[in-house]
Amino acid sequence: MKKFFCLTAVLVTITCYYSCTKDKTRQPVASNCIGVDSLTNTYNLRIQPILAANCAYVGCHDPQFHQSGVILSTYADARPAFENNHALCSIKQDGTCTPMPQGADKLADSLITYIQCWADNGYPQ
Repeated sequence: MKKFFCLTAVLVTITCYYSCTKDKTRQPVASNCIGVDSLTNTYNLRIQPILAANCAYVGCHDPQFHQSGVILSTYADARPAFENNHALCSIKQDGTCTPMPQGADKLADSLITYIQCWADNGYPQ
């Protein structure tokens, strides 16, 4: 009986240790996102500045003009545009969607990677 209680105590201690030390703040990172920190690769910290500089400015995908009905200046508007994969397809310029940004050079691969990883990790705000 004494051995049973000792074994139970050891198992409870091990279980508690591993459940308390597991880092629950990090989101899983997609395999193509190695080197992209999922804690900082959020809409507010990284994606919004990219979209503001390249997509959501006056005359394109801003609330006033919203070309093709797409607004990319807020999280609430940008997420659906990326969830249906149309915005990402356009930014990647893979030949199956209208290339964006229109009339400008393709975004740098590093910026596209941030956007792809943001999508792969569930569009964190």
